Amino acid sequence: MGKKKSGSDQFDEFYQEFYQTRWTTLKESLLSPKSHVILKNPYHQGALENVSPFHDLPNLYVGSEELPQPQGEELLPYYFLDGASAFAPLALDIKPGDKVLDLCAAPGGKSLIMAYALRGHGHLSANDKSENRRFRLQKVLRSFLPPEIYKDTIRITGFDASSWCLYELEAYDKILLDAPCSSERHVLDSPTHLLDWRPGRTKRLAANQWTMLASAWLVLRYGGRLVYSTCSLSPLENDGVVSKLLKKFGEEVLISKPEIPGGEPTEWGTILLPDKSGQGPFYLSIMEKVKTLSDKS
Repeated sequence: MGKKKSGSDQFDEFYQEFYQTRWTTLKESLLSPKSHVILKNPYHQGALENVSPFHDLPNLYVGSEELPQPQGEELLPYYFLDGASAFAPLALDIKPGDKVLDLCAAPGGKSLIMAYALRGHGHLSANDKSENRRFRLQKVLRSFLPPEIYKDTIRITGFDASSWCLYELEAYDKILLDAPCSSERHVLDSPTHLLDWRPGRTKRLAANQWTMLASAWLVLRYGGRLVYSTCSLSPLENDGVVSKLLKKFGEEVLISKPEIPGGEPTEWGTILLPDKSGQGPFYLSIMEKVKTLSDKS
C-alpha cells in the first residue's frame, strides 16, 4: 500500500498540473512578502510625500508602507491595500448616481474605492456575512468617509451573498463579487492549512462562488455591469465559475477582458500573477447584462 500523500504534495501536484514548469517560480513569488499600494483619501486635505502614481489610477500611489497614520483626526488620510485588488472596483466604471453593491466587502479597501467614485451621489451597499469582518468594514468606511457621505450613501449589510436574489431582483447598476477563495498565498504561509489541503477544497469553493455569482447576476439590472474577482490561482474558481454563468444565462452575458498592466489574458478574464507582475495573484472578469431577443419579446 502506497504512502499517503501530504497536503503539501497534493497542493504542488494540483497547481503544477495547471502551471507546468512555471509553478516553481510562481510558488517562490507567493512565499515572498506581499506589497501594497496607498489609497489616498480624497476627503482628507493632507498631501502625500515621496510617492509615485500607481499606473495613473485615481487616488492610488506607490510609496513607503511605513507611513504613520495620524492619531486623533476625524478622517484618516490613506489606506493600504493590495494593488492588484484595486483593479476590480475600478473595472466597474462607477459614476456618481449609480446604485452599487459590494457583495463580499470586508475589510473595506475596495468599498472605499467605490465610495470615492460615487463622489457623494448614489448608493453603496457594502455587505459581508461575517459579523467580525462586518465590524471591521464599518470601522474602515467611517474612518475614511465624511459623516454626511457615510450617512447618505452607505449601507452596511450582513446577508448571505448566495441568496440575495431571493429578496431583490434587477436592483443594482454595478455589482462587485470579490468572492471568498482558495487564497493560495495564505495557504503557503500557514503550515496547518497546507498540511490539511486537498483538491476538494478548491472544488467546494468553486461551487460556493458559483451560487454567489448566479445570485448576483439576477440582482444586476439589464444594462448593468458585474465584476467577478478572486485572489485564487485555481482555474476552477476563476474561468470555471464564469463558464457556468455563460452556460446558464447565454447571450445575455457580455464578457469583456480588462486590460491591466502586467495582466495575462485567460479564456474569460485577466489574471495578475506575482512572478511576472509583482502583484496578486488576482483574477477578474467583467460582465455586462444585455437584453436578448427573447428578453425583449
